[in-house]
Amino acid sequence: QMCIRDSSNAVRIGRTVLLEDVEETLDAGFDALLEKQTYQNESGITFIRLDNKDVEYDSHFNLFVTSKLPNPHYMPEVSIKVTLINFTVTFRGLEDQLLGDVVKQEQPEVERTRDEIIRNLASDKKALTEAEDNILRLLANSSLEQLLDEEEAVKTLRNAKFTSSEITRRMAESVKVEEQINVARNAYRSVAIRGAIIY
Repeated sequence: QMCIRDSSNAVRIGRTVLLEDVEETLDAGFDALLEKQTYQNESGITFIRLDNKDVEYDSHFNLFVTSKLPNPHYMPEVSIKVTLINFTVTFRGLEDQLLGDVVKQEQPEVERTRDEIIRNLASDKKALTEAEDNILRLLANSSLEQLLDEEEAVKTLRNAKFTSSEITRRMAESVKVEEQINVARNAYRSVAIRGAIIY
């Protein structure tokens, strides 16, 4: 309750509040802040209800919550109200990040090609999913006779088949190129490991 009362001044003047060392449960009094349950009065002034009092709400107000728990598990009703950021660095994650930095410095074209492949693979997977969704939508909304009679349905299926085969071919090529790139990147892995150990 004390925290909520103290927060009301920050809410009013648009300051930032930092709650430190929070456990896996949050006081229910913070729900209004987490959900930004604001409303406007007749004059157009924005308010929020905290601790059974109406407090003027400044849009510049921010609430940050930190925890020292290594891997906190918050209830779903809390998780959907906040943005969770895990700043815990694993050795493997740090090693991969340092490897990317070293390769970017030593062989920038290799790292650029790798980034491009990752983007293309994501784009191709999205296109493949869209093609599959189009087919499923077409099948769900048409009978067998309609599918065979409608030129649009046949055209959609033909396009989906072509798109699917093109994407599959490109993905196979990308995997081969990515394997070659990983061989080039792994030449610098020992440097990344040393950097991670020093960190």
